[in-house]
Amino acid sequence: MIRVACIQIAPIFLDAKATWLKLKDRISEAAGNGAEIITWGETLIPGYPVWLSPTGGATFNDPDQKRAYATYWRESLPLNGDIVLEIAALAGEHKVMLMGGIAEQDGGSTYCTLLTFGPEGNLLGRHRKIKPTFEERLVWADGDSSGLKTYPFKDTRVGGLNCWENWLPMARAALHQQGEMIHVAIWPGSHGLTRDISRFIALEGRSWVISTSGLVRSSDFGHLSLDDFPMRDRMMEREDSWQNGGSIIVNPKGEVVAGPLIDEEGILYADVDPLMAVEERQNLDISGHYSRWDIFNKPLK
Repeated sequence: MIRVACIQIAPIFLDAKATWLKLKDRISEAAGNGAEIITWGETLIPGYPVWLSPTGGATFNDPDQKRAYATYWRESLPLNGDIVLEIAALAGEHKVMLMGGIAEQDGGSTYCTLLTFGPEGNLLGRHRKIKPTFEERLVWADGDSSGLKTYPFKDTRVGGLNCWENWLPMARAALHQQGEMIHVAIWPGSHGLTRDISRFIALEGRSWVISTSGLVRSSDFGHLSLDDFPMRDRMMEREDSWQNGGSIIVNPKGEVVAGPLIDEEGILYADVDPLMAVEERQNLDISGHYSRWDIFNKPLK
C-alpha cells in the first residue's frame, strides 16, 4: 500500500518565497501522517494567472497587464533556483515523491510546469504544459513532449499532466504506454474541472487518479501593492472564490475515495493498492491486451 496526499492550499499570491514556506509546512505535515506521494495544484508557486479573464488580459500593450506579467515572471521559478533546490532537499529529507505545479521562468518566458521529485532528493522530471488553454496563452509559452514520462515508485509507475491536457487522449495514452498505474492530475482549482474527468481517467486507464487543486479567494490579493499588481482592487471585489478547489482521489473502479475538498484548505489522503489497478485491467487494459497498436499506429483510410 502507498499512502498518497493532495495538498489543497491558496498561494501567497505572487510571492514565491512565502508560498513555498506555506507549502513546505503542509508537505512536512503530510509526510508526518505517512504520505509517500505528496501532490499540490497547478502553478501553486507563485499562483495561477486568474486575473486574465476578468481584467481584459488580451488588451494589446496595456501597461497594467504588462506590469502584472512582469511581476508574475519575477516570482516564477528557474529550475536551478533556490526554491526548486529546497523542494528537492525536502523530498530527500522525508524520503517521499513530490509532484506539483510551478510557473517556471526561462528566458523572458514562463511555463506551466509539473515537477516530479524522487525520495532520494533529486528532480526526476519537468513537464511543461503542452498547450496552455485559452487566455493562459497570454502568459505561458507552449511546452513540449519531453516531460511525458512516468516514474518508478515502489513497484508501480506514476505519471502526471497539467489541467486540461488531462483531456488529451494522446497525452494520456503516452503515459499509459509507459505502465502508468497512479495518475496525478493537477488543477488551478474548480470542482467543475475535477468532478467528471477524474472518474473518467480512472475508468479509462484502470488507474488511481490523484486530482489536486489550488484555491484562490478575493482576500488572497490584499497583500499586493498596486505597483506590482495594478488590478488588485478589481480582483478583491468578488464575493465568492475565484477558484474553489475540488481536490479528489479516485480508485481504478471509478469510485471516489477521498474528497472533494471545496472552498477550504486541507489535505486529502488515500491508501493506494497498485494491485487494484492490475485487477481492474484483467478485463480492460487499454495499453495492453485490449489495445490494437498494430491498427492505430497506421493511418486509417
